[in-house]
Amino acid sequence: MKYTFHNERIPQEARQELNEKILYLVDQDLAEREGITREDIFNAYTGDGGLHGLKRSDFANYYEFSEAKKEIENGQFFTPPVLCQFIMNVLGVGMGETVADLTSGIANFCNYMPVEANFYGCELDIKSHKVAHYLYPTANLEHKDIRFYEPDMRFDYIVGNPPFNLKWDTPQGEIISQMYYCLKAAQLLKPLGIMAIVVPASFLADDYLDSAKRNELEKLFSFLGQVSVQKDAFKSLGVEDYATKILFWQRKLTDEETGNQYELNTANWFNISSMEHASDLLDVVQEAIIKQAKERMSSERTRVKLVSRGENEDDFHYQVQKMLYHIKNNPKLVDKYAKCQEYLYRFENQKQPDGMKYEEWAKIRITQPKVLAYLRRVIRSQNRKPDRDIVRLVKQDSGLIHKGYSKKARQTMTPDMKEPIPFYALASGQVENTGLEPFARLIRRKQRNYERETKPFADMEENAEIARFLSEFTVYDQENEEWIYLNEIQRHDLNLVLQKHYHLLQWEQGGGKTLAGISAGRYRMEHQGARNVWVVSTAISIKNNWDLVFKNYGMTNYRMIRNLADLNTVQDGEFVIITLNMLSKYRKQVKRHIKIRNRNVCLVFDESDEMTNPNSKRTKAVLDCFRKVRFKLAMTGTVTRNNISESAPQLELLYNNSYNMISWADSLYYYEKGSDGKDYLSISNNPFYGKPIPAYKPGYTLFAESHLPEKITVFGVGKKNQDIFNAEALNKILSYSVITRTFAEITGKEIRRIHQVQVSFSLAEQAVYKKAVEEFYFMRQRYFALTGNSRKDSMMALIQQITLLLRISAAPNTVEEYNSDKTPTKIEKVCSMLDGWKNEIVVIGVRHKNVVAAYADEIRRCFPDRPLFVVTGSTTTLAGRRKLKQTLKDSGNGILLCTQQCLPSSVNFEFVNKILIPELHYNNARMSQFYMRFVRFTSTDWKDIYFITHAGSIESNQMQMVLSKEKLNLFMKGQDVDLDEIYDRFGVDYDLMSLLMSREVDEDGKSYIAWGEQKIE
Repeated sequence: MKYTFHNERIPQEARQELNEKILYLVDQDLAEREGITREDIFNAYTGDGGLHGLKRSDFANYYEFSEAKKEIENGQFFTPPVLCQFIMNVLGVGMGETVADLTSGIANFCNYMPVEANFYGCELDIKSHKVAHYLYPTANLEHKDIRFYEPDMRFDYIVGNPPFNLKWDTPQGEIISQMYYCLKAAQLLKPLGIMAIVVPASFLADDYLDSAKRNELEKLFSFLGQVSVQKDAFKSLGVEDYATKILFWQRKLTDEETGNQYELNTANWFNISSMEHASDLLDVVQEAIIKQAKERMSSERTRVKLVSRGENEDDFHYQVQKMLYHIKNNPKLVDKYAKCQEYLYRFENQKQPDGMKYEEWAKIRITQPKVLAYLRRVIRSQNRKPDRDIVRLVKQDSGLIHKGYSKKARQTMTPDMKEPIPFYALASGQVENTGLEPFARLIRRKQRNYERETKPFADMEENAEIARFLSEFTVYDQENEEWIYLNEIQRHDLNLVLQKHYHLLQWEQGGGKTLAGISAGRYRMEHQGARNVWVVSTAISIKNNWDLVFKNYGMTNYRMIRNLADLNTVQDGEFVIITLNMLSKYRKQVKRHIKIRNRNVCLVFDESDEMTNPNSKRTKAVLDCFRKVRFKLAMTGTVTRNNISESAPQLELLYNNSYNMISWADSLYYYEKGSDGKDYLSISNNPFYGKPIPAYKPGYTLFAESHLPEKITVFGVGKKNQDIFNAEALNKILSYSVITRTFAEITGKEIRRIHQVQVSFSLAEQAVYKKAVEEFYFMRQRYFALTGNSRKDSMMALIQQITLLLRISAAPNTVEEYNSDKTPTKIEKVCSMLDGWKNEIVVIGVRHKNVVAAYADEIRRCFPDRPLFVVTGSTTTLAGRRKLKQTLKDSGNGILLCTQQCLPSSVNFEFVNKILIPELHYNNARMSQFYMRFVRFTSTDWKDIYFITHAGSIESNQMQMVLSKEKLNLFMKGQDVDLDEIYDRFGVDYDLMSLLMSREVDEDGKSYIAWGEQKIE
């Protein structure tokens, strides 16, 4: 220890003046002459922390006050010497070991170094740097931003107290300061080196919100332990109550090594209750946290050297010296050697100009990659072609551009010639072709492709050759012993589809999409040279439909991918069927397989609405493997489920963000929060107007802001209208990408009748429902497992309350608070309806297994002589569900009680005519996947579908949400209808809006559910 800490608190009002006097003495080198020792300065200089001089009352809210405070202080709260001493004693730094503090302040940690010259520090604030350099003249201290700190060595230990919660701009994006410190430490630590840093107690504490940060650190470090520090540890700097902690991490020997995760327990988590008694905890922390880590550092010293040597073999300095050697000894390059040396000198001696922001400096500073790139360019210049004074039009990936082959030629180029000519502008006719004759053939080909793919289906005529193929197309159904043909509507749509390369077939469930996929695939292989047809869909669709259909039709030229061996045996001319899960698993191998075949394959993506979530593994796998293939056919009963933007990934799959997918929306719409806390619609010009919609998240955001920026929620249906913006632009892309047919259009008959059945709460049901609305927090722990994370639990509260209310609406006797022996009114109504259909097969579709159990008990009690078949996804296999079909049909009056999701696709019961849905889904797209299992192409009888809801319950909101989403779904199907017409289609003949519940906010900012106009006493 170089200086003794006196632990004398300096009054807050005297700190700034004292700091200024010390800086003056240090700057003028007058301290010793005035009798001020270095130890006095060590104890007296406290930095800018807590000296912001701002008042909370001068700001509109605490956030603005906090941000202004951070800007002045820049996180400069020096680590108390007692805490520095504790950390250094715990680490037990040896005489030959090096320590670094990447935000060193006045280098308090250096005071406890056994060898001052082995300490390295980096500090941005010039005042603190001057004081630190005065106190520790032999230490290796640099005045530099941590983001630019690049020492020529790595360290045994990195300690520090980084600024808290500052947002730093980096090449990787914005990163919180203490997280950046950890990542920087990982770069500068030796393998098995130890990091000990002081951070806020909240850092990494939230296992929900901080999981990504934890995972990132666990890839680099092995967690050793944590010591919580008393809240007033920084009181000498004006911070009386701020919880902090010391984190200990050990750098992994290799990144592949499995280290300890950030999991706290009594063996690795300790508390310092008082800084005066911190030394009492020293031996315990050393034994529990540091001992094994240091023993490993010592025992594996040889491996550390080998790993370090291996990592450094291709390091920056080696590469530079190697290239400089070649430049110096090459007669063609030796004249450039001096310039290379000068460039390297500028790199090594560059300094950020005073007053320049980090963002600006980061753009212009010379970095290691820039140095290597510069030297490589010099080496490549030895084979440079001689300059020619000509300007030529050349092709790039995204367009054409004029290129000058000499400096003189480039000087003769006009500003227009320097602008690239993108292919999307040429293909779509936004620019003229004049002067582009060398590439006239290429341009005409792209224009033909654009005209073919963007021609509206309404303007197309049938192709005679395709018509002949489709009229002759037939398959033999071995199960029903009959030949299957395409009907006139199906042939017409497929004729138009096969004239294009990319298309989306939106035929309603039961319309024959499987047959369409087979016929399209055959045509692509037999007449257009596709090597294979890849059929991708959900597991239930592949295994329970496509696999069985191919066998039933006697088609042997297909192969199901169950493992990599199957993929390696694929032959040309085969249909290849694969589930989405298998595609995600073998994504790289499938992509490589298709690339080897020059991507000359046809994709048939059945149930393409499965890729509505752009962040899912399924969506990413489909896009990665098939976005560049030659032919693509997406098929679904409904392109969207909840929101128009769900169609964006499907359009991206079809057109690969090319000139066939141009944004023609004039304006963008988005909601901004006003000063009153309310959302207000804002409008801006579309920067991508006339350009292809970009890929991935930027494109999805653009698509949403172009057409519908607000998602429809349970409580939003009554507050914001669901108008579709830029409808003409959306219609334009749908007109040439999607063919839509309803079941009635394809079959020539409408046999569906939708009925609304409303029931009222009994007194007992009212009581339990009211309790769930007004006293949810008392019921919550009984039905939902809390995570122990208060923030996560708070976020989930409203969702859990909605879930509980829907459960009570479906079957109130499934909750313990239901105090009645009477059968709930909805279940009673269902049984009454069953009693009226004594000789008919009836299906009841709910969503949860506990609701299934409640209905099953009552149905068995009321109808002991009627066959009851209970089916859920977890209790009945796919094969069992297929066998059930004949058993149910033979029963004559059986009751099928099931969850809706267990019959989502490809399991058909066309003989069932009565369908009851007492528990709604969040959109009709999901429910139609269920009830259309009973409305099939071969059906002839009327199908009655009953939605049974409680009037005035949360189900009213759910029904309104379903109808609002259906309005958007119908627009995507080419039907621009208003809600009144949708009410008629769904049989809603009551004032639904008056029954809606709402989400309100109380005085403390907490959300709660409020009643609508309905009254429940």
